[in-house]
Amino acid sequence: MERQALQKQIIDEALKQGFTDCEVFYLGGESFEVLLMEGEVSNYENSSEGGISFRGTYQGRTGYASMERLEEESIDYVIQAAKENAMLMPEEECEDLFGGEAYPEFNGYYPELEQVCVEKRIQLAKRMEEAALNGAESIASLDYCVLGIGKREVAIANSLGLDISYTKNFASGYVSAIARNGDETKKGSAFWKGRDWGDFDPEETGRKAARRGAALLGAGTVNSGTYTAVLDGKAMTSLLAAFSGIFFAENAQKGFSLLKDRLGEKIAASCVTLRDDALLEGGYASVPFDSEGVAGKNKGVIQEGCLKTLLYNRKSAKKDGVASTGNGFKAGLTAPVKTACTNFYIQKGDKSLEELFGQMENGLYITDFMGLHAGTNAVSGDFSLSAEGFIVENGKIEKPVEQITIAGNFYTLLLDILAMGEDMYFAASGKGSPSVLVKNISVAGK
Repeated sequence: MERQALQKQIIDEALKQGFTDCEVFYLGGESFEVLLMEGEVSNYENSSEGGISFRGTYQGRTGYASMERLEEESIDYVIQAAKENAMLMPEEECEDLFGGEAYPEFNGYYPELEQVCVEKRIQLAKRMEEAALNGAESIASLDYCVLGIGKREVAIANSLGLDISYTKNFASGYVSAIARNGDETKKGSAFWKGRDWGDFDPEETGRKAARRGAALLGAGTVNSGTYTAVLDGKAMTSLLAAFSGIFFAENAQKGFSLLKDRLGEKIAASCVTLRDDALLEGGYASVPFDSEGVAGKNKGVIQEGCLKTLLYNRKSAKKDGVASTGNGFKAGLTAPVKTACTNFYIQKGDKSLEELFGQMENGLYITDFMGLHAGTNAVSGDFSLSAEGFIVENGKIEKPVEQITIAGNFYTLLLDILAMGEDMYFAASGKGSPSVLVKNISVAGK
């Protein structure tokens, strides 16, 4: 059944059956993925999915139900299921729906991306694989080489007159190369994501993965102590992702963040500006509205070191008597609305990587953290993580380093940032950071 007609029919029928208000959230998508192994396609996937989540107020309570089959015969089932679920809920948990507002223009769908034939996509993946295998003498094999295209459609309609939708798509490539020297092996990876095949350089992506793996061979450790360090964009992004929840208002309200009641305070170095931009042009996580129908917004979370706002969904905003920042999202069709980031990134500075090394003179260049889930405390901000990277002496990279543990506190680290790089790394999640120079990094080595 056509999606819009189904949404309207469910709403009309639910109102007839006693719901005082209701909403139908649609989530659909398509994906293509090809995985290569030794020049041959080892896995090929072309799939699509879709479904709706219904919520509505019945006898003063909110009930939920969902279905994946978009068929008229399923309408009565989903309404009856929502009724039954509503009667199990307390009245104080009744949710109010959002009637809509002005929405920004949004262009997230690029049909040209999907017009490239499958054979051409496979050839691009093979070029990336070949470049990785030949990118350095020490490369022995590939751990992973995959190329894909994804499309996502979201549509929300409710009995208050809200009727909004968007479609977005993207392509991505990922390759992981294994470098070997005797019994020692190291992995290097590279990732690309975009909306224009013209921006994809499969050879450079493959060579980058090879170089990263080869550069780590022969790594040793360092003496334990306190160091100044440059965290590259990937490493800093992984830390930012691990602690992004401290900027969620719902966590502050529950005592799970130390940022409660600290708006306007200096919580980071003056060179730090942290943004959450739902409307970032070409951003991986750009959206015109969130899962509650609140319009997407660009906002500074930290502005030149000062905390300007937390991130709100409608429920947490109501508790603090403020407007939602458009950060209420469902992780999946049946998931409840929680706070989540859009394009959440530290704004880049104006220093090249060589200038950051020159300012540091002697220290560490950290390129990767391991154990981010087990080694971080999202409430206190403490972390203790295995890391790898390079020793920097007199402003120059000297040799790779491994078997070290970096310990510290994320709140303190934000205050200890000395300078920002001009480079920029974005993860597939939409979180990003440039390379950053940080003082007082505690390192456990030998």
